[in-house]
Amino acid sequence: MFGWRVKSALLLPELLPWQGDARAADLVIEVGAVPAPDPDWPSFSPAVQIGPTGVRVTIPAVAHYWVEAGTHVIVQPILPEDAPDIRVFLLGTVLAILCFQRGLLPLHASAVDIDGRALLVSGVSGAGKSTLAAALSARGYRLLSDDLCALEMQDGHDLKILSAFPRVKLWRDSAGQLQLPVEGLEHSRAELEKFNVPLTRERFQSDALPPSQIVFLRTERAPDLPPPRPLVGVEALRRYDLVHRWRLGVALGYQPLIFNGMARLVEAVPVVEVARSEHLADLPMLVEQVSALGAMPRE
Repeated sequence: MFGWRVKSALLLPELLPWQGDARAADLVIEVGAVPAPDPDWPSFSPAVQIGPTGVRVTIPAVAHYWVEAGTHVIVQPILPEDAPDIRVFLLGTVLAILCFQRGLLPLHASAVDIDGRALLVSGVSGAGKSTLAAALSARGYRLLSDDLCALEMQDGHDLKILSAFPRVKLWRDSAGQLQLPVEGLEHSRAELEKFNVPLTRERFQSDALPPSQIVFLRTERAPDLPPPRPLVGVEALRRYDLVHRWRLGVALGYQPLIFNGMARLVEAVPVVEVARSEHLADLPMLVEQVSALGAMPRE
């Protein structure tokens, strides 16, 4: 996951077996008691407290999490340890915090490999990021990550989008449109008709890639969709919704990291807003439009 070797007491079926060197684990995930809440610690929200050495996250009726130094997570389950709900937040909010702590910028986007570069598909929750990523995968474009990407921005090096794991989360109707059977698949959360859909290794890009373009999806109910709209300059820079849990990142003190990452990213690649129909039957047209944008040569 993101090039990290992960040692986990929780089963993480999304992740692939480690194929790298024999180095020590970059991330250790334990099951145990997390530090108790402290009234003197600042709170970002009722769910998140910021301690002197780590971040405490509480998801009611699911689990407590302790996230420390980008290398260590303690999970105190409320649900059974194998409940998928626990992994939803571990591989979401907790993973975003780990990225911040490791100097990476977590992006609220799905990423696919188009001609050796990573096309980023972003947008508000429900905009169709995962559906479009799965549809592009079905066309032969390999997935790097679904919903949460990690941007590596080392000084003196090109930007890179790190690869996560071969899984997308799809609502039942989206999976049906893509002719992906969901019977027997794990629900992403017990009460939702949303499923963890594994991809074959052939549909997964395990290498980090430079970004090629950022596409913000916007659902449009009008019968006639406007053409793609480029976002440039300050308008692109202010799209902080591209950053996963950006307000939490600011509260944790990572505003310089967020600003630097956004500035480098929007300077390096085109940013465009694409209107999409709310009808899943129009998905093939959206796939053609976005794949063409991703394949456009850079100036």
